[in-house]
Amino acid sequence: MTTVGISGVRKLTQEQEQQVRRELTELMRGWEVTHCHVGDAAGVDAIARDVAHATSVKATWHEIRSHERWAYAERSTRMVKALAAEAGTLHAWINKPCPPGLKPGKTWKGANGSGTWGTVALAVGHGLKVELHWLTEPREEPDWMENRQLILV
Repeated sequence: MTTVGISGVRKLTQEQEQQVRRELTELMRGWEVTHCHVGDAAGVDAIARDVAHATSVKATWHEIRSHERWAYAERSTRMVKALAAEAGTLHAWINKPCPPGLKPGKTWKGANGSGTWGTVALAVGHGLKVELHWLTEPREEPDWMENRQLILV
C-alpha cells in the first residue's frame, strides 16, 4: 500500500493545470497509490481530489475548520501528521522559490506565510520523504533540503 500527500499552489495557468493533472494521473496510476491525503483548497488540491476520484484512489480530504488565518496551517499540519502515521510521501507542486528564513520543523511557526513551502518544511521536519514538482523556473531547493529524502521531478 502506497500513501501520498498532495500540496501545491492555488492559482495555476492553464498549462500548469495540465501539467499537474498529467503528473497526478501518472502518480496515482503508476505508483500503485492506494491512499491520498489532500487539502480542500483550489488549484492543486482540487485537481488531486478529481484525479483520486477518477483513478479510484481512496482520498482523505483535510478541510479547514475555520476561516481564520491559523486554520490553513492547522489543516496542513493535520494532513502531514496523518501522512506521517502512514509513512507516506509528500508530493508538492511549487511555483516560486522557498521564502527566506523558512526552516523545517514539527510545527508551523517558521512557515513565513507560504502554504506549500510551509507544508514541505513541516513534512521534512516530521522525517517524511518529499518529492517536488516544479511549475516554474528556477528550480532551486533550499539548503535545508540537502541530504534529505528528496527527489526532484
